[in-house]
Amino acid sequence: MSWRRLTNQRTASDGLALFTIVGNSFTRICARRFFCGDRPTRSKKTRTVPGTSSKRFEEMLGTFENLRNMKLKTPVQGATDDIRNVQNEFSVSQDQKNFTVSVEGNIGCGKTTLLEYFKHSDSVQALSEPVEQWTNIQGHNALGLLYEDPSRWSFSFNMYAQLTRIQMHTKPHTKPIKMMERSLYSTRYCFVENDYRSQTINGLEYAILTEWFNWLSKTQKTELDLIVYLRADPEVCYERIRKRSRKEESCVPKKLIDELHNLHEEWLVKQTLGSIPAPVLILDANRGYDKMMSLYEDKRREILCGHV
Repeated sequence: MSWRRLTNQRTASDGLALFTIVGNSFTRICARRFFCGDRPTRSKKTRTVPGTSSKRFEEMLGTFENLRNMKLKTPVQGATDDIRNVQNEFSVSQDQKNFTVSVEGNIGCGKTTLLEYFKHSDSVQALSEPVEQWTNIQGHNALGLLYEDPSRWSFSFNMYAQLTRIQMHTKPHTKPIKMMERSLYSTRYCFVENDYRSQTINGLEYAILTEWFNWLSKTQKTELDLIVYLRADPEVCYERIRKRSRKEESCVPKKLIDELHNLHEEWLVKQTLGSIPAPVLILDANRGYDKMMSLYEDKRREILCGHV
């Protein structure tokens, strides 16, 4: 089955983000969850209770019928209808009890602010990046060392970063929506990729990190149901980094912000770098704080996969 991709179109008249569905990833999600529950079956010898598969098959057919009857729109059609249809299509996936949402974007794009906004919701379990772990590995500040001397510490940091990402992915749900600040996928396709291109890791180290990612993504529970991409210009991100003055970020160069922006664009917009594990919701994150709060509230239903 093909993937469904969630994208946005900007209009010159109002600058608002408009969204449209152009695939069928939620069909895949429904099918996977109906037949396999929260964990995919890995063996043909798996035993099932008599009649269970038949019942799930009938339920799945009903879901497919609902999907088939939905009216899909193209990006050039009416803005109001597009937004309404996205809200309706998210409601199709309500058979799922739990969803995992990854908030992706450059350093300084506003990921922490988005998590802070939604973490008080009754339906959201917010998981921030494990900065405390990165800055204190048995007394060692790995993040600080990374920024000080990336050629020396990039490989070590990325090995540990992927471990902490898996801990986030596999952390049990306490609420319907588990919202994570970045994911295993952005670690691989943005940060590891950038280290290799900028030659702060060599070919062997890149191959080891790639093998490590491939094994983790295949054997661990790393599924995502939605990616929210906070798309901000590098200049905006860099200015925010300077204003917030975090200790470990004091030596972050503008060149790094430019490179990470390009990699996020390749991965989530152009889709020419690696796989896209979930639909992508793109939000314009160049706006000021008050306007971003208003945007998050306007897009609450989309961001929370149908929850309010």
